[in-house]
Amino acid sequence: MKPPSTIYYLPSWLALFSSAFSETPPGPNAIRLSNVQTLTLHAHRMTWYRRVSPIHQLKCVGPSSVCRLYEVDSMRCTNQGYDYDEEDIQWTCTASLPPEFKLGSTDVICEGYRDAEDKWVLKGSCGVEYRLLLTEKGEERYGRRLRYTSKSSSTTASESENDWLATYLFAFIFICIAVVILYFVCYGENGRGNRPGQRGNNNRGGGDDDDPPPPYDYQYQSQRKRSGSGPGFWTGAAAGSAAGYTMGRRHNRQQAERETNAGTSSSSRRYDLDRDEPRPSRNFSPTRVNTGFGSTRRR
Repeated sequence: MKPPSTIYYLPSWLALFSSAFSETPPGPNAIRLSNVQTLTLHAHRMTWYRRVSPIHQLKCVGPSSVCRLYEVDSMRCTNQGYDYDEEDIQWTCTASLPPEFKLGSTDVICEGYRDAEDKWVLKGSCGVEYRLLLTEKGEERYGRRLRYTSKSSSTTASESENDWLATYLFAFIFICIAVVILYFVCYGENGRGNRPGQRGNNNRGGGDDDDPPPPYDYQYQSQRKRSGSGPGFWTGAAAGSAAGYTMGRRHNRQQAERETNAGTSSSSRRYDLDRDEPRPSRNFSPTRVNTGFGSTRRR
């Protein structure tokens, strides 16, 4: 029997070389997540980076009102295996939280070494995006305040929109009045200006029948001056009304805000929910270990 030729073994050799090549790291600090058993992440620390910008090791992604109440200091994630792809790792993450809070989803985000689809990731580039939720005890302590803050924000936005609408409407009316006044000023002066010309062309040298007797010229001129000052008065009055209306609305809104702030409790001021930065965690009950679950994403 004739032995098989070299070409017969070529596909097997290619498969062997391809497998060996895929197991070779594409560069320094390139690792497989399937070989990572645990990750420990800390707040206020950044990840390593190579292709893209670094991210925070721990980032709360919502709800934003709850994220402002408490900040997780550290978190430990454990590899729980994979679903369909060997590198699509599922994670269990634990953190110490007060009984008012609990962890939601905890997704691990890592930087692909060559691109976002690469199975190899950069060592030290992983961070966690977690959701922070309220427990029943947290709802009892913070639920009413969060609902009040949400209602106040929507009310303020509605009032601001109404103020702008009223301001624009009043400005439109003011412009219309100003245009009408200017129209009568221009055409009214032109109409009265024709009379002296007609009187000058009179061969008799006398005045019109409508002119007052000579002893009353001063009074007649004074009446004309007073009538000419009318449009300026009404224009100023309309402008003053518009400015006064706008300032009044602004004053009322500021007064309402001051009354709202004065009515809040000291604990509400201590945890200012309108600020974007998380407040330090304090005055909470003793912490306990809490668990969240998540998958893997690459960036």
